Amino acid sequence: MTEFAPPVQPHDPIVDAVGRMVNVLFGPDRATRARTAAILLCAIMYGICCSAAYYAASIDLMRPFAPKLLLATSMPAYVAFYSLVRFGKTKQLKDPTLMLPQNIFALLAIAFAYTAVGPHDRGVVLVLIALVMVFGMYTHTPKQSVLVGTMAMLLLGMSMGILAHVDPDYYPPDLELLRFELMLGTVPSLIFSAYQISAWRNRLSAQRKDLRIALEQVQKMATHDVLTGLYNRRFMQERLEDAVKRFDRYGERFTIVLIDLDHFKRVNDQYGHKVGDQALMAFANASGIVLRETDTIARWGGEEFIFLLPNTDARKALVALERLRQTLATCTVSEAVPQLRVKFSAGIAVHDTITGLNHTLERADKALYQAKSEGRDRDVAAPPEKP
Repeated sequence: MTEFAPPVQPHDPIVDAVGRMVNVLFGPDRATRARTAAILLCAIMYGICCSAAYYAASIDLMRPFAPKLLLATSMPAYVAFYSLVRFGKTKQLKDPTLMLPQNIFALLAIAFAYTAVGPHDRGVVLVLIALVMVFGMYTHTPKQSVLVGTMAMLLLGMSMGILAHVDPDYYPPDLELLRFELMLGTVPSLIFSAYQISAWRNRLSAQRKDLRIALEQVQKMATHDVLTGLYNRRFMQERLEDAVKRFDRYGERFTIVLIDLDHFKRVNDQYGHKVGDQALMAFANASGIVLRETDTIARWGGEEFIFLLPNTDARKALVALERLRQTLATCTVSEAVPQLRVKFSAGIAVHDTITGLNHTLERADKALYQAKSEGRDRDVAAPPEKP
């Protein structure tokens, strides 16, 4: 039967162009895109506020020089914020979006705008404080939320008091006092809400972190041997089955090595179980040093270990075992018994024909039994299977 490959869908040049534009404008990864999007949104809001300021100046609600100064300071500041975030200069900071510097800059701009609006209309500027607090609620720490709110009250309060004293005609003290009282009645509530939300977010983040750590520990306990830190028999069984599937599909042969530590019972009986555990850990550590990253090592049970060596024949396996034996010969197992050395016997079987996994394991086990019966401290490779 002839198999037909599915037709390749042509690329849409418009979609590709939009994708490239998004990458250029917002950044190459999801985190950077979220941060640059937040900064660009703030920049758009500043642009709207500057436009409103120009209109207010045109109808004599704001002093003429104020819109120009706002535009001349806010746009370069946001170009700087955007550039730092877009090109990854803030990734290592605790505040990679630069939300706290943005909030401080916004408060300074609000305080300036407040001084420039006419006597009877400047109260509308105070609404912008709420906008600044809301923006920071979901990014600031609780302390930062309190800092931003307190700084807003101090800046506006000082502006009201100083201006009412310097120019009481343009800044009527009675109106400034009324606005200050209204600010005292609203901003603390915003500070408290921001603090609560920030604290709740931090607790939730800590709980997620604890849950992730707990899940990782549970997964490690389910797949690793507690004593040696190596994979356990259950996990290795899955890896072996995956290796068989790759062999059946792609012909990727692999080698299984069954290992038994020589005279391990005698070590336990003579020196105690603590030294026996140290011998197991010494073998596990030496194996991890000698074998490749692509190899899989597991504790098969008791003093038995198993190696899964992908794309390896019996000759290469023997070379690896000899390196392991040389490493163990110079490895101090226990400070209490400095003369003790770990020795082992190994049975090697190459899975190079379409046979079951159990059959390959049986061949490795028979080779291990032969190594032990011939005097231990040696390696025996099972003869290759006949096709």
